[in-house]
Amino acid sequence: MQHQEASRILNYTVSYLSLEMEKIKFFKNVSGNPAISFLKAISPNPSYFLYLYKEVGRKYEWTDWLQCEKSELESFLTDENVILYSLILQGVPKGFFVLDYRHLPVCDLAYFGIFDDVIGKGLGKSMMNRVFEEVAETGDAKTLTVNTNTLDHKSALPLYQKAGFNIYKTEVHKRSASPQLQNKEYL
Repeated sequence: MQHQEASRILNYTVSYLSLEMEKIKFFKNVSGNPAISFLKAISPNPSYFLYLYKEVGRKYEWTDWLQCEKSELESFLTDENVILYSLILQGVPKGFFVLDYRHLPVCDLAYFGIFDDVIGKGLGKSMMNRVFEEVAETGDAKTLTVNTNTLDHKSALPLYQKAGFNIYKTEVHKRSASPQLQNKEYL
């Protein structure tokens, strides 16, 4: 008889938030750390994106892109209206965000996260300020949206709300927990 691992069911709430661009609130007292930079990726390859995605999301059930076909991820990443930025600290990636301009005048902050070893050091605020700068520079978006859920880091929703985002919808979901992330290989 073959032993099957019991599937754990996760109940979680998704919060959808939006912010009108004229109401953005830059974080004040964010140090201008010269060791921080942001690198814009032009058509990043899936393995680089998945490295960032897994590093940020491994504790938070970020598994959607790990279960899709490589061609679907490539199509997303190479779309000229989808832009990935890496947070670089002392020359090393420590976070990332993705801006999705495919549905203007709305820009979706599709991904936003930092690595565990730098959480609590103010980098989230610096990165959110950079998001605002980038979206404002582009100038085509009137509204910025983002979503988060109760599986994400406990500081995600409060950070978005402090930045001026407001919840416009919530949904309750349930799904099976990922069993040790038996992933497809994209390298």
